[in-house]
Amino acid sequence: MAYRHTQSGRSILIGCLLAGLASAALAWCAALWPAALASIIIACAAAILFSSLTVEVSDGGLCWYFGPGLWRYRLPLHAIREIAVVRNHWWHGWGIRMAPGFRLYNVSGFYAVELYLGNGKVRRIGTDDPQGLFEALLEARRTRRSSVEGPRLDRCS
Repeated sequence: MAYRHTQSGRSILIGCLLAGLASAALAWCAALWPAALASIIIACAAAILFSSLTVEVSDGGLCWYFGPGLWRYRLPLHAIREIAVVRNHWWHGWGIRMAPGFRLYNVSGFYAVELYLGNGKVRRIGTDDPQGLFEALLEARRTRRSSVEGPRLDRCS
């Protein structure tokens, strides 16, 4: 079973662009032209990098990445001990966050799938399809257990 879902991060996109425009306007009014240009460039780069979150589940493992996928995160299925659907608090925010007890990857909304790893670490992957991701992970883990040797997770598709 293969699962691939991309969640749009409209809130991050709009927030980055508004923050960039506001700081550029302030810098422009203060006659700081290089700072105004830098504000716009940084805001646009952040908006592109965090414009979406794509999650893929295959027989080989779990992969997720923001925006165009410059940085990809991977977990082999055998590293996942437990899976749960959770709801994040508003103060956990969006983006990549380290909170007490877990690391969160999120672009919008409050729902996530929490992964308890064999090394004691916890990861939360934000999604607007928590039940679909949860079921895909369970199915991939069942499929992997039933086969003697599963495929390796070398890359995201």
